[in-house]
Amino acid sequence: MSILEEIIKNKQKELKPSKKRQFVKAITHPRTGDVGLIAEIKKKSPSVCDLAGDQDLVSKAIEYEEACADAISVVTDRKYFGGSLELFKDIRKVTSLPMLMKDFIIHPYQVMQAESAGADALLIIAALHKHFHPDLLSTLATSSLTPVIEVATFEELSLPFVQGAEIIGVNARNLNTFQIDIDRACSIIKKISKEKTVIAFSGVKSRRDIERFKAAGAKAVLVGELLMKEKDVASVIHSLKHEN
Repeated sequence: MSILEEIIKNKQKELKPSKKRQFVKAITHPRTGDVGLIAEIKKKSPSVCDLAGDQDLVSKAIEYEEACADAISVVTDRKYFGGSLELFKDIRKVTSLPMLMKDFIIHPYQVMQAESAGADALLIIAALHKHFHPDLLSTLATSSLTPVIEVATFEELSLPFVQGAEIIGVNARNLNTFQIDIDRACSIIKKISKEKTVIAFSGVKSRRDIERFKAAGAKAVLVGELLMKEKDVASVIHSLKHEN
């Protein structure tokens, strides 16, 4: 190894932990209020055909930052959610907030795509583990990305890569039926070590829902459909982040 190669290798080691901490710090030390809030950009979903309408999604992301969201999530699946890597990159250019890329990640190439697009964190859905490429998790571990491991059942908590995760997202939505069950999600959250950073996914329609997730042990929430449908995102984000 040349001296230059050694210098670069060391520099990569210095940068990766620093970048990985940005996302964690952002959602556990919110800009305002008492809960970390990840505001999501999602054009559509299998349960709701059109969420975006004629909205400019890049402008929407700017509104999220101005409204004191702590991070931004962008769903990049094209066929079922109407997203794209191009949309992610366009939003990356206009926001300084940490960004989570959400997609159905099963291959190391997708990790490299996310890193190249400027993502800070990447969603890994535990329910897809049987479809993971053998090198997916090792590639993710050596990347600059923060893994956010999503679970939706008690059984998924016992998977080794879930047990080793620093950040776990608990989805209140059943991925097979797309039905929301906050009680079930809260029961799962309560089973997770307090040393983990837990994000509650789906089901947030009011501050009351956030209070339920917080009481169970969630440090942050991800809010998508509610914010996508709202024009006055500033007032909605304020109402979600602050106790009445």
